[in-house]
Amino acid sequence: MAIKKNRPAEVLAVINRKGGVGKTTTAVNLAHGLSRKLIRRVKADDLDRVPDTSHLYRYKGHTYIITGNVLLIDFDAQGLCARALGVESGESDLGEVLLGEQHPSQAVISASRAADGYPRPNLWLLPASDNLERAKEILQSRSIVYFMDGYENKDQWLLNFLARRLSLVLDRFTYIILDCAPGLDTFSMAVHRFAREAIVPVKPDFLSMTGTQQNTDHVKEMQLRGVDINIHTIIPTFYVEKQRMDQQMVADLKQHHGELVGDPIPRSQLVAEAPGYQMTVFEIDPGYGNPATVAYQKLVDRVYYGQKVEG
Repeated sequence: MAIKKNRPAEVLAVINRKGGVGKTTTAVNLAHGLSRKLIRRVKADDLDRVPDTSHLYRYKGHTYIITGNVLLIDFDAQGLCARALGVESGESDLGEVLLGEQHPSQAVISASRAADGYPRPNLWLLPASDNLERAKEILQSRSIVYFMDGYENKDQWLLNFLARRLSLVLDRFTYIILDCAPGLDTFSMAVHRFAREAIVPVKPDFLSMTGTQQNTDHVKEMQLRGVDINIHTIIPTFYVEKQRMDQQMVADLKQHHGELVGDPIPRSQLVAEAPGYQMTVFEIDPGYGNPATVAYQKLVDRVYYGQKVEG
C-alpha cells in the first residue's frame, strides 16, 4: 500500500437506521468494485513506460498497475465484513484503534486472497469486533466530560476524535467506505459526520421506506448545521420486479428523491450465497450473468464516474 495521493479520500458512509436492508452486502461489493476500477492490466510492451514499478502487481503471468487503494471500515461490532471477504481480522481492530491502543496501520489488513484465486491487491479492511462496543461506551463517556468541560457539543468532540485517529491513514486511499451499524446513537452520528457522502440501501417495504425518510431527514439536518455531507445514492435492495408493491415503493422513492435513487438491486440467491463462499458478487459471477451483479456494477460506476445529484 505505497500509493500516496494529493487529494483527500472520498469517504462514503453506507447507512440506514434499520437493519436487514443490505448495508454490509452493499458496502463490501461497492468497496471491491471500486478497487477493481483502480487496477488495470499492463501489456508487456508498455512496462518500460510505467514511471513507478512499485505500483505494479503480478498475478498468474499478467502484470497490472494499481492506481489507487480502497479501505473498507467496519463500524458494526458483528465484524461481518471480514467474514464476507473471507479474511482473518488479525490481532488488532477498529475498537483498539479508536481507544489509541493500536496505530491504524497495525489494524488495517489486506483483503486479498490471491492464493485462493481471489486477488484483491488494493482492497483493505479495518475490521471490527466486540472491542468496538467497549470503545463506543468509553468514547461516549469521554464526550460527555468534554461537553461539560466547555466543548461545543458531544458530537463535535467525537467527530474531531474520529478524524484525528483515522486521518493517520486517509492519505493512502482513494476511497473509504464505512459500513455503519443500524441505529442512531451519538457515536453513529459522529461517524456519519465523518463521511462526505451517504449511500442509503432500502428494502421496498413500508418500514424500510419510513426509515429511508428518517435517514434523508437526518442528513439534511446535518447540512443545516453546516456539516459537509450529501446523500449520494438511495439504492433499493431485495427488489422483485414482478411484485406490484416493490414497483410502487420504488416509484414513490423516485417521486420524492428523483435522480438520487439508483437502479434497484434485484433479490438474488447469488447475492445471498456470495458471503457464504467468502466472495463478492463480482467474484462469484465474473461473467455478469446475474442481474444483481450488473446492478451492483452500475452502483460502482455511479460512484466512480461521479454520477450523482447534490442532496
